[in-house]
Amino acid sequence: MASVKALVKPELLSWARIRAKVTIEDAAKAASVKADEIARWEIGDDAPTLNQLRNLARKYHFPLAVFYLPSPPTDFAPLRDFRRLPDAPQGALSANLAFHVRTAYERREVALELYDELGERPHQFPIRAKVTDNPETVAAKIRSFLEIDAEKQKEAASKHRSFDFLRRRLEEHDILVFVVGGPHYIVPLNEMRGFALAKPDLPVIVVNGRDPSQGGKCFTLLHELAHIALGESAISNGTGDDFKSSAEEQQIERFCDAVSAAVLMPVDLMLSFPSIRPAGQREWGDEELRRIANEIGVSREALLLRFISMKRASWAFYNSRRARFKDEYRRAEEERLLAPKTPIPIKRPILLMSWNGRNYTRLVLRSYYDQRITLNDVSSYLGAKVKHIPALERAAFQPVD
Repeated sequence: MASVKALVKPELLSWARIRAKVTIEDAAKAASVKADEIARWEIGDDAPTLNQLRNLARKYHFPLAVFYLPSPPTDFAPLRDFRRLPDAPQGALSANLAFHVRTAYERREVALELYDELGERPHQFPIRAKVTDNPETVAAKIRSFLEIDAEKQKEAASKHRSFDFLRRRLEEHDILVFVVGGPHYIVPLNEMRGFALAKPDLPVIVVNGRDPSQGGKCFTLLHELAHIALGESAISNGTGDDFKSSAEEQQIERFCDAVSAAVLMPVDLMLSFPSIRPAGQREWGDEELRRIANEIGVSREALLLRFISMKRASWAFYNSRRARFKDEYRRAEEERLLAPKTPIPIKRPILLMSWNGRNYTRLVLRSYYDQRITLNDVSSYLGAKVKHIPALERAAFQPVD
């Protein structure tokens, strides 16, 4: 018996593959056909079977229902790409990264609809900046808006929870923060450290959880927040001096780096350390850098960059240490890749909380309590099985210690 063909429009097949950043060759492997067969489906000369369509949907990270829409959805606005990847054309996104960008847009749309259903409106992010502004002034506004307390920041650092502390401060001010993590849809750090959707209401920041350091994730989080202040939706994977690019791009990334450093390390906090008070540039030992960095909750590299802006270190000294930092990052990533693939017993609700964030999770659950959505909707919006929802609920509403 001949297999039943799926009644889908060819333009939907083409749109979904291109949107997912999947090549015709990779699509063909997923559907177990030759590449020219995919091309024939996309121009309407033939059609996939239902089973082949399901395989394509899995490969493209789209629900099957998308292929039965009357026409391709309006595409999302592109993010400005500040990455520079070796052996890859500018602007190239992997299928996994394209999935995370698409998902960030979709979850923001879901959140806006839920706010509307509840008769509420999220607060708008009030800080606007230009690259010609003083980063110290912008950073002071951000610390004030987020109500970041120096003592609580140091307390969080002492518990190795700096990123969670800052993430909570952003989420409590209606900024959605999602973390790419877990075993699925992995994005390497050298491809993306973070990206931002710079919207005035419910802006979104996505951070790559593969960065093992609290300080690294904190710096990325606030770097992307600076992009939001600039009104610049962007994707990044390094500091402003980490690639050859246009003068404008370097100016933007250096500004965002400077703002991030000043938010994490304001002058008054820095000068509370006796060794930093004396004016003048000098060289710094690794152990001294590590001790101060750990107490604040930042990386040694970020701390050294901050010393430059405070005229406590020179660019020449930083450049003499930069290769060592990059080598440490490279070796740490290699060790992670080569480590035995022993399953880590992290409970599913904890992974989901990291992926979705407290703000988004609470909003979805509140909508359910208010009988605006169904339990199946909750499961779909949070990517959670129904059996995991009670534990996710406890994690979302537990008091802050």
